[in-house]
Amino acid sequence: MLRTSLAKKIIREVKSFIKEDLIMVDTSGTIIASTDPARIGNYHEGAFIAASEKEMKIITQADEKVLEGVKAGITLPLFHQQRVVGVIGITGTPEKVLPYGELIKKMTELLIQENYYQDQFEWEARSLETFVFDWLLKDGPSSALQKRAEVLGVNMEVSRQVVLIEFQGDSTLLQPKRWNFSEQNIGLNEDDILVQWGHNRMILLLEKREKNILPFLERLRKILERLAVTSVFIGAGKDSTMSSVKESYLEAERALGVCNCDLPIVLEENLRLEMILQSIPKPIKEEFSGRILSQVLGEKELMDTIHVYLEKHSSLKETAAELHIHINTLHYRLKKFETLTNLNLKEVRDVTSLYLSLLFLDEHTK
Repeated sequence: MLRTSLAKKIIREVKSFIKEDLIMVDTSGTIIASTDPARIGNYHEGAFIAASEKEMKIITQADEKVLEGVKAGITLPLFHQQRVVGVIGITGTPEKVLPYGELIKKMTELLIQENYYQDQFEWEARSLETFVFDWLLKDGPSSALQKRAEVLGVNMEVSRQVVLIEFQGDSTLLQPKRWNFSEQNIGLNEDDILVQWGHNRMILLLEKREKNILPFLERLRKILERLAVTSVFIGAGKDSTMSSVKESYLEAERALGVCNCDLPIVLEENLRLEMILQSIPKPIKEEFSGRILSQVLGEKELMDTIHVYLEKHSSLKETAAELHIHINTLHYRLKKFETLTNLNLKEVRDVTSLYLSLLFLDEHTK
């Protein structure tokens, strides 16, 4: 049966090709969409007959007097999968509108078919999203989950690597009906699974590759950036089995949290210090950086200086050159910084605390 929302959409689409009034009617004879809003909800006997007999019905001015709710014109039954799903009517002198009839009918049936396949795609996508969600975030694969995998054609036996893809802010690419990469050659294997994961993420359950996956991820990111017209970040976990895929997902989360514009792709296996930093709660990070830097947060000149000093690996000569200041001026600023923070920039412990506090500060001021 033809949905009202689709009928209205079809009227809008077809109206641009023809000046005559149009109606869309369901198989019971009720007008569900029309270029004349006053006719919506009325019974159309001619359309009911066309649907019942599965043939076009020409409605003359004489028919207007004997058939309920009709106007002169033609009504054409619409078929999908060899059954009548609705009727489209074109109002006007039959001789004038007949030439349009078959064209409008075919065009409308194509729109119905396109909508059907889109609905199927979205249903399959939602089913796959729910399946992946249950697989990753529940207690592990159950017999029920494995049965669902069979229905969806998912091979749970292969080794997989979870890859999280994040778009900078919301991406229109992820809106319904916008993303379908079947025509994009992005190098996915038959057993790879790609689904939407929230409002600005995708998740890819990648079948284990024999080669280094970094070139593949770099190529994937470039394709997605071109399609989405926004920055894309990718975090990848390690290879996993059917029962340990959740661990790979958590690793991908950790890797994605480290990504930035300078490092848009991160493999969890390459993380070092970040493994520890990612596990520290945000309030603790904020409190730590506050303890170290509270006395200098308002000193922009000192903060800029210390950033460059650490970037230049504590080289006084390179720091002074970068800041375009005399070496004595640099000594003065560093001494003032040490006094205000009670840090010794020659002590490894203090420099480590400073580095971490600046790192945490950058996180919660982004």
